Amino acid sequence: MNEEQRLFVADARDIVEKLDRDLELLYTARADGRRRRQLAAQIFRRVHTLKGSAGSFAFKSISRIAHEFEGVLDGVRLGRVQLTDDVLNNFADALDAITDALAESPTADLTPESDRVMRRLHALAAESRKLGAIASKLRQALPPDIAQSLSEYDLQHAREAVREGAKLFVVSASFAIDNFDQAFRDLTRLLGESGETISTVPGAPLTTDEISFRLLYAAEVISAELVRQANSIGNVSHDELNVTPEGGAAGLTSANLIVAAPLKTSIPDVPVRVELKQVDELISAATDLFRHTTKSVAAVAGHQSPTTEHVTRDLRPRFLEFEERLMKLRLVPVREVLERTAARAGRIAARQLGKDVEFEIIGGDVGIEKSLVEVIADPLLHLVRNAITHGIESPDGRRAAGKNSTGRVTLAASNHSGRIHITVTDDGRGIDIDRVLAAAREQGIASESLSVDQCLRLIFRPGFSTSELSDMSGRGIGLDVVDRAMEVAGGEVRVASETGRGTTFAMIVPAGLSMVRCLLVRDSEQVYAIDGTYATELGDHAATENDADEPLLQLNELVGNENAMHNAPKIIRWGAPARPMTKENRARTYRIAVEDIIARQETLVRSLGRHAPRWPGVCGAAELFDGNVALVLDLQELISSSINAE
Repeated sequence: MNEEQRLFVADARDIVEKLDRDLELLYTARADGRRRRQLAAQIFRRVHTLKGSAGSFAFKSISRIAHEFEGVLDGVRLGRVQLTDDVLNNFADALDAITDALAESPTADLTPESDRVMRRLHALAAESRKLGAIASKLRQALPPDIAQSLSEYDLQHAREAVREGAKLFVVSASFAIDNFDQAFRDLTRLLGESGETISTVPGAPLTTDEISFRLLYAAEVISAELVRQANSIGNVSHDELNVTPEGGAAGLTSANLIVAAPLKTSIPDVPVRVELKQVDELISAATDLFRHTTKSVAAVAGHQSPTTEHVTRDLRPRFLEFEERLMKLRLVPVREVLERTAARAGRIAARQLGKDVEFEIIGGDVGIEKSLVEVIADPLLHLVRNAITHGIESPDGRRAAGKNSTGRVTLAASNHSGRIHITVTDDGRGIDIDRVLAAAREQGIASESLSVDQCLRLIFRPGFSTSELSDMSGRGIGLDVVDRAMEVAGGEVRVASETGRGTTFAMIVPAGLSMVRCLLVRDSEQVYAIDGTYATELGDHAATENDADEPLLQLNELVGNENAMHNAPKIIRWGAPARPMTKENRARTYRIAVEDIIARQETLVRSLGRHAPRWPGVCGAAELFDGNVALVLDLQELISSSINAE
């Protein structure tokens, strides 16, 4: 067994462990249609990944079992196979057979028991395929634009929802072009609290500066409160469809009802060495202990005495080191997901497509919470496969374009002010903006009203992506999957592309906890923290009056504090790092006027989690030594917003 095969075995065992956990949840969630569909789709994706990887590394036995397993799961998703105890027991037997095969050499034959398991799965899948598509009048009852967009999986999703007591609605929504992506996310999040969005298609906008969507939505009822909240997001209306439950492959009978596990909507606690919650409590306890210790020393030795200052200076670095060691328990090197998962999947895709691709890993030592690895791993795989499939040209195509026949994909990670930036960059053909504009025009959107940035943001919306842009290795999974993952993580995805030169996708997620060297400043009564990597103190305003090359900005104006002092007396210099994902693609230096410069210190920064997008220009919250909290500012975002508003 070579090194790549040994790494595959390690990864496959991890997938089997997750499948085993998913299967246990599926046993108890069969009566909850929404949860059942979510788990069945998740298990299908994991088995699909396992099958493809096993085939690439010549583990034929595993690939054969996974292939039959996938066939039955496909029948489950299409409503042709019911999740009876017998079917679920076969799934468990399949996992055992895969586990046994992982302990053997790649060329080993199936054991007699594993062969029997595979044959049972094959029989179930074959019986499912004989049923064909379930006869249904539902498609005819839907509006034509929605009916045409529905896959058989979507149609079964709607059919099951109706059978379980839900009503079907067409939700029409229009948003201003400037903020349509965030507004769309807010609306789908709101709808997801009480129902399921089955499909999304573009709608016909009323004006040229709007983008519209039509969503097929299943819920027991749309309440007046939901309508009120939806209309605070955009121009939203709904119509109920007149549909009734159909016969066919029914769900479980009442005798089979089992209490379902609650639907998870946030990043779960993931054990590292202990549970993350316990590690966080230890970190908070360490901060509190330092604060109480310094107060006790001051009370005994006298406030501001030389003894107090000496003891405090000695204690602070010790506690900081202790906190950092605790924080490392939460982290794993991002190289694990960049190199062992994403790059390997990219190499497999490249071999299958006959393309020559080199991979470069930058920033593999950056630490990331294991919980975030769980969230970003799948969308990262999609982005890498997308880069190989649709970005990198064939060797002949690259030579014809005057490029090296070997393509390059760069996977990079970095930590900026408590935010993890993970980028996937290819040197391929780039995104065809004209195709995006043509797709927008087909949906009734005036192309002249769209900027390039808005076009690139548009491809993340369901129903607007062209097949070339959105299909991930032919599996029909769009870029909205990446966007939804960022929503769960409280992050965002950005894209930049140049025709003929390549494309960069960036996933930006908040680190749960990080130690950042911050410059603390005061504006009015509020203390703010600024990443000290890019900030230096200049002192009084008068000392910098001749620095005409560096624009002077007021912090109170950047943060929108109208009551703060104007022409603040203290000045800091802030060097904006180059950001390839924005218009600020070169470094720029600014002078920032603040009321007071307090200190420069190592600071524990906590993320704002899923609510981070609601606070533009804020990276997180810093816990200060005196117990107060300072907002950590993203000056680059604040400055960009200020410039764009002018």
